[in-house]
Amino acid sequence: MKRTFLRLGVLSSAAVTCLLSGLIFAPAHASERPHYGGTLRVEIRVRVNSMDPRGWNPDAVDAGATERLLGLAFERLVRMNDAGQPQAGLAASWQHDANFTHWQFQLRAGVKFHDGTPLSADAVVAALQADDAARWSVSSSGAAVVFEFKTSRPNLPAELATGRSLIFRAAQDTVVGTGAFRIVDWQAQKRLELKANEDDWAGRPFVDRIEIALGVSSQQQVIDLELGKVDVIELLPSLTRRASQVSGARVSASAPSELWALVITPRGAAAYDPRFTQALSLAIDRAAIVNVLLQRQGEPAGSLLPQWLSGYAFLFPADVNVADAKKIRAEYSASPLQALVYDGADPSAALVAQRIAVNARDAGINLSVSAETAANGGANNFDVRLVRWRISAPDAREALTALFRRLNGAQAEAAFMPLETPEQRFAAERAVLDRGRIIPVAFVPEIYAVGPAVKDWMPPRWGGWRLEDVWLEQTPRAAQAAAGAGTGNN
Repeated sequence: MKRTFLRLGVLSSAAVTCLLSGLIFAPAHASERPHYGGTLRVEIRVRVNSMDPRGWNPDAVDAGATERLLGLAFERLVRMNDAGQPQAGLAASWQHDANFTHWQFQLRAGVKFHDGTPLSADAVVAALQADDAARWSVSSSGAAVVFEFKTSRPNLPAELATGRSLIFRAAQDTVVGTGAFRIVDWQAQKRLELKANEDDWAGRPFVDRIEIALGVSSQQQVIDLELGKVDVIELLPSLTRRASQVSGARVSASAPSELWALVITPRGAAAYDPRFTQALSLAIDRAAIVNVLLQRQGEPAGSLLPQWLSGYAFLFPADVNVADAKKIRAEYSASPLQALVYDGADPSAALVAQRIAVNARDAGINLSVSAETAANGGANNFDVRLVRWRISAPDAREALTALFRRLNGAQAEAAFMPLETPEQRFAAERAVLDRGRIIPVAFVPEIYAVGPAVKDWMPPRWGGWRLEDVWLEQTPRAAQAAAGAGTGNN
C-alpha cells in the first residue's frame, strides 16, 4: 500500500532494517495488515470556530486544536520529519543562493486541490500573500515559487513548515486544500466530517471518513471511550489512569510540547515593578504542580523551550524558594491585589491557577483568580494570565521566534538578536525572561487515549496528528459499536 511505502521513506536506515526484519520473520496474521475502510471517530474539548486557514490566529486559545484540524485538509510546501528536519511537502525540492536571500521551491507535479483544480505556483503565491504579504516577497516562475529577501533567511524551509503557511485555493464562498482529507460537513464549534482524498499525492488514507465532535467535556470523552462510541479522545492528566484501564485502549503522550506560563500584563504598567515577577516566580512550586495536579504528566519549566528541543533548559532554575521570594516582595511597593485569569473552559488550568495563587500568598503576594470566558475575554481586567502555548515546531529557532512574537513588546531585548546557535538562543531567552513579563511554569505533553480498533497511531514526537496513516481493525467490539452508531454514511 502506498502509504506504507511512503512512511518507510522517512525512517532511518536502521529503523527500516528492523521493520523489514519484522515483516520477514513475524507471523502473517491478516488482522495485523493495514486495510482501507471505516470511519474514525474523534472527540476533542475545544470548540473550534473556523476551518478557513485565512482566519487562523496562532495566538488564540483554540490555536493548537485548529491547526490539527486544518492539517487534515490543508498542506504546506514543506513538512517536518520525525527528526525535526524539513522535508518535501507540496514542494518536491528547493534550492538557494550562497547568501540565503534567493530561494526557489519546485512544486510537486500532479497535485490537485479538492475541487479538482491543479496546484499551481500562482495559487501558492496567492495563499502565502494572504497569510502575510509583509512577511516575504514571493512570486511564481513556471512551476516554481520564488522568494527574495534583503537579508539572509537560512531557516526558510522550517518557516514554511509551520505557522500560517498553509496552502489553499479560495473560490467564491469556499476554501479548499490539497490534504489527505476533504471537508464534507462543517458545523462551527460542533462537528467536522471529512472524507478520504482519493487523489492524494501521498496515497489514499486508509480510513474512509473521520468524524470529529467538538466541545465534548473531558469526562464525557472518557465515558464515550468506555462505551466504544469513539476511537480517539484527548485526555486531561487527571483522567489518564482511568482511560488506561479501558479494555484494549492505549494512552499516547507526546514529548512535553506545550508551555504553561504566566504572562504579566499589568493594568498599571507605569507603576509596574519587575521584582513582582521575580518574587512570584520564586514562590511557585512547579514540582508540586506537575507531580500532583498534572499527575506527573510533564516537567517543571524555568525556560521558554523544553530540554528535548533546546538542550539548555536545565540552565534555567525552576526550584521554589519562598524565603527569597518574601525578601524580594518586602523590597518593593505594589498594589495589594493582582488579578490572575485562566481559560475558563480548561479544568486543568483552573487547578493550576488556584495553586499558583496559594503559592503566591505564601510569599506575601495577593492574587485574585478568575476564569476568562468568551463574555469577558476582551475586558483586559487582569494583570496576569495563565497561558498554554503549544511549541509551534520541532525547530528551536522557529519555536523561539513564535514565542517571542506572542509576547509582543516583551521580546524587545531579543527582537534583533541572532538565534542560529544554542548559545545565541540561550542569550535571547535570558534577555526575555530578565525583562520580567513571562514566568514559565511547566511543559506538558499532548495526551490521547486510543481505542482498540485504531492501528498505527504514530503521532510526531512534538504532538499533533497523522490520521492519514491510521487504519481500523474490525474487532467484534468495533463492529458492534459501528453497527450501533447507525451512521448511514455513503
